Amino acid sequence: MTISRSLRTTDENSAEAGLRPEGAALLDELVRRHAREIQLFLHKLCGDHHHAEELAQDVFVKAFRNLDSLRDLGSARRWLFAIAVNHFNDWLRPRRRRLVRPVAEIGDFDLAGPASDRPGSELAARELGRAIAEGIFRLPDRQRRVVLLFSAKGFGYAEIGDALGITPEAAKVNLFHAREKLRKIADRYFRDRRDES
Repeated sequence: MTISRSLRTTDENSAEAGLRPEGAALLDELVRRHAREIQLFLHKLCGDHHHAEELAQDVFVKAFRNLDSLRDLGSARRWLFAIAVNHFNDWLRPRRRRLVRPVAEIGDFDLAGPASDRPGSELAARELGRAIAEGIFRLPDRQRRVVLLFSAKGFGYAEIGDALGITPEAAKVNLFHAREKLRKIADRYFRDRRDES
């Protein structure tokens, strides 16, 4: 994977970067274990293989620079996903990207029931998916991060709290508020479709 190759160049300069040799070995292990999963996660969010690869490289460069903040090797996966979500949000914000992904690829929010139960269901499901995805990217940062970790990676409240430095209760509250906002988008979508009929 390209991530490993680009980080080896960084690894050669690990003494310059202030990373001890055992830190460089730890980073190699993190890349080996998690690079593919992080890249797939980022691909799911941005929908573009090349952007996902670049974003994943950046995530591991950030991990390299902040390796001393990894306190427990058992939480490395959550730590990397927190970096990935934060980096994705930072990447998204200044470019004002409109990343409209089908809702099924981001996660199942169970907002409107099975698509097959509605007339014109395939087109309607795509339109609703776009509306929900746009809504996700308009959520406040913390709510968006919670939704992405919960739906795209299946993290539980404790894992989300760990990854984002909040309590599990705060993760639950943020997810609740995010879902309410997304339900309103779905309700508005169906109301507008009824009005058009």
